[in-house]
Amino acid sequence: MNPGQTQQPPSVLGDNRLVRILIGSILLGFGWQIRGSGTSDPSVVILLFLLYLSVLYSPRKKFNMIVFAFVIYVFGSLRTGWGTFVAQAGIPGLYPGHIPPNYGEGYDLVVQWWQGYFWLLIVGFSWAGFPSLFFGGYFFTERKYTLKDLFVCVVLFMVGKFVGQLIAEQLIPLIAPQYYNEIYLTGLSRRNYTSMVGNMSTAIGIIPVLLYIWFHNTDKGFVVRSVVVMSLFAFALSIADIWQAIGRNNPAWELPFWSLWEYFTGFIFGGLVIWYFSRIPKEQWNASDIPTGLEPIAEMSRFDQFLIYSVALYHFLLYGLQESINGSIRVVSEQLKVESIASTHTVEAVIVVISLLLYYLYRQGTICPRLAKTSFREKSLILLIAMLPVYYLCFAMPHIVKGDLFQLSASNSAVWLDTISFVIVEIYGVYLYLKSRGTFITM
Repeated sequence: MNPGQTQQPPSVLGDNRLVRILIGSILLGFGWQIRGSGTSDPSVVILLFLLYLSVLYSPRKKFNMIVFAFVIYVFGSLRTGWGTFVAQAGIPGLYPGHIPPNYGEGYDLVVQWWQGYFWLLIVGFSWAGFPSLFFGGYFFTERKYTLKDLFVCVVLFMVGKFVGQLIAEQLIPLIAPQYYNEIYLTGLSRRNYTSMVGNMSTAIGIIPVLLYIWFHNTDKGFVVRSVVVMSLFAFALSIADIWQAIGRNNPAWELPFWSLWEYFTGFIFGGLVIWYFSRIPKEQWNASDIPTGLEPIAEMSRFDQFLIYSVALYHFLLYGLQESINGSIRVVSEQLKVESIASTHTVEAVIVVISLLLYYLYRQGTICPRLAKTSFREKSLILLIAMLPVYYLCFAMPHIVKGDLFQLSASNSAVWLDTISFVIVEIYGVYLYLKSRGTFITM
């Protein structure tokens, strides 16, 4: 889109809010579950989410590969462990919570039923804290944010995280006295304690960043949207843990409770966050491009641009791609009881070399010249349609080898959910593209 252009883009998903919400739920449910299957990575989930946001809310300069790559990198780098939090959830009047042993540690501590939900709530705030600034704030604000703001926010986050660690060390003995006194102080295990401190300190670390944006930049809407997104993710991650309580206490049902927890975490968050974004007035998210602090890139030499875009391309797409392919090969090799035919570095090197060559030719206009002239919104839809089958195939291959891809049983319910979700989103994506061909705003 040319600078100063104010023409509004077509509403690709129409005005059917329910459809937008449902597709968001199904897409994020699929992404979050394959992430936990061993054949994917959190970068895949965030990439799918960002592409979907771009299809809904582009065009803007803010929706570009460099920002997307940074968001993906931040989400991956700030992930902390969750110990045995997922097993601690119970149901009042039915099942207590448990802290089961890890790695052969000999204990099984009964705790209050709400412990698992509470700690996963903290994990949600921790994981989504910094990324929520982009999901809920950066993409939807009309204020200008520069690299200086980013630097200040990073410093404030690190300081806040340090202070948060001191606070966590004082609160944990009060919040989880059974674990602290009977497992941590007795020396049976430090793993859960480390996870508690890490997640709580990271969750607290975002507070000074939000205060900076609220008072220094006087951007209250930015803060509100970020906090809402962070809260929605924390809510989804914790409330979906009810599958853990049900499944662990009813082993005869053979529920894949871990996989169901993952799927419904994404399903709940995807639906809620798209519902929330759909409440933003169209005239706001259809606004014309605004400065982003990234414009100097256009003034760099071709070599410098190539380096920057190469790094962005790696985090934007290639890291998750190699994780998915390598993870699928690894799981299949384990099932066949053979040595893996490829290492992480081998798969990564092949993908990087081929992709960078293709991307260089694309940037030069040698291949796909029409694609270079389309909007980032259309590119996002094309990439979403193209990558979904790749990620699904990586997920499905171990089940194909095992022969249970279409097995009708409770233990295979998560696989069916992923398969159905993939088919729905893929068909709908193709439908949108065919319906919207020629209507996208070109750059």
